[in-house]
Amino acid sequence: MLSGLRRVGARAFAGARAIATEAPVAAAGGATENVASSTPRLFALERKDPFVYARLSYLDPETRPANKTEALRYVPLSSHVFNTTPHQHAMHLASVYYQDAMRNGTASTKTRSEVNFSGRKLRPQKGSGRARLSDAGSPMLRGGGVAHGPRPRDFATELPRKVRELALRSVLSARWREGSLHVVPSLSWQPPPTSTGRLSRLLRSKEWDRALFLTAPRAPMPDSEINDARPSASEPQYEYEQFVEHAKYVRNFENAARNLPMVELIQLHKLTPHERPRLEHAKRPGELHAYQVLRHPLVIMDLGALEWLEEKLGGAMTHELNETMEAESEEDVLLADDSIPTASAAEAQAEPAAAAAAATSTA
Repeated sequence: MLSGLRRVGARAFAGARAIATEAPVAAAGGATENVASSTPRLFALERKDPFVYARLSYLDPETRPANKTEALRYVPLSSHVFNTTPHQHAMHLASVYYQDAMRNGTASTKTRSEVNFSGRKLRPQKGSGRARLSDAGSPMLRGGGVAHGPRPRDFATELPRKVRELALRSVLSARWREGSLHVVPSLSWQPPPTSTGRLSRLLRSKEWDRALFLTAPRAPMPDSEINDARPSASEPQYEYEQFVEHAKYVRNFENAARNLPMVELIQLHKLTPHERPRLEHAKRPGELHAYQVLRHPLVIMDLGALEWLEEKLGGAMTHELNETMEAESEEDVLLADDSIPTASAAEAQAEPAAAAAAATSTA
């Protein structure tokens, strides 16, 4: 798995390095052209566009619009979440952190005090001419206790919240740059008599048979108690009707994909701590780990999961800021239009001036 992580990071960094080494150079005529520079230019990595775009895919061909213009749609993705420069070290730390927490740590051996032997000394200390021995539970004897053997322990480690979020954004960005991230309108599936077999054939034909599917209800409401300084601490809020409606439409796909070994479905709004208390620190409520995304070569998410991820990782603020800027620009245009006098207003202003000039000439 770590070798796969290195390959993902290497491909992502290769793309980032190619972007970084392209710098505008002035040509002979004064125009600029992009050529490969020998030294990387860090300023070229700055994101000028707050959004990147993913083409909308369709799970069921029957739900695809017949009109090609309507079918060819692109979904805006926040660059803060899906176009971050992949951080290979953060992804490695997140993978080790998750796998350490998943270790049982139940390996145990018996010491000399726990084996079923008496504490009687086997032979006298001196006089036998042989090596000195204590009781039968000595680690030197067959069947005795184990010296320095494994004992039950907790292998869990700690990782800061910001590093976990950086790793998740890095993995999502790497998947988007590789073209391995797809967005679908929904995961609704009409089950035929052989539901699992038909879904398996459909996913195999689309090369989605080894994928992670993410889903969540649409239109989450942000938590008003969380300030903008920690957007990831916000827990998307839903109404009860949204849960009921989402459970109805995702039930068929969940039942059909349950028997597919390489397909995993995660309902983001149902992420809860692990049932074992020892692992609660590793899987907090409402947290998606980078390792869960990294171990699948493909990521398929519906629009509800996209909104959930952007709400959790701070990408929703990009959309809100863009909407605010567009509204302000529209207001500026309207104010500019109001400040320009129309033809009727100009005539109305010219009539008193003409009357005053006529009165002056008559006098």
